[in-house]
Amino acid sequence: MKKLISIGVVLALMALVVLPVAAAADTYQEPQTYAKIPFAIVASGFQLLATIWPDLDTALTMGMPWLTDVFTALKDWSYGPLSWSVDMLAWGLGVGGTVIDALSGVITLPFPVGDLLNSIACACFAPFGNITGAAWNPCS
Repeated sequence: MKKLISIGVVLALMALVVLPVAAAADTYQEPQTYAKIPFAIVASGFQLLATIWPDLDTALTMGMPWLTDVFTALKDWSYGPLSWSVDMLAWGLGVGGTVIDALSGVITLPFPVGDLLNSIACACFAPFGNITGAAWNPCS
């Protein structure tokens, strides 16, 4: 019985190592900016699950083939709308910094809040230069 369990564990570990490499190599999408790389990693994980789930579901007789559609939807969402959250946060901070800078003659703040917000916005964008497009630096 111990040998049977050991063989099952080895096969499961091989499936976790060999199948992801094959699936990831088949459907790689290059992100447009470095900001999208963490989201591309998450999306690749969901793509992997969507690719191997039909075989895994059949082998384990779980009866949940609909999970393939769930994993595909999560992949599309994480590489699409979720990945733009970094850009939108930085854009919102930049707008806030610009508004506070414009109001600097009307309100008095103990330190330059507008500069702080603009610095945070630039830090969100700085390590994320374009990979495939023209050079872009919002903080120059």
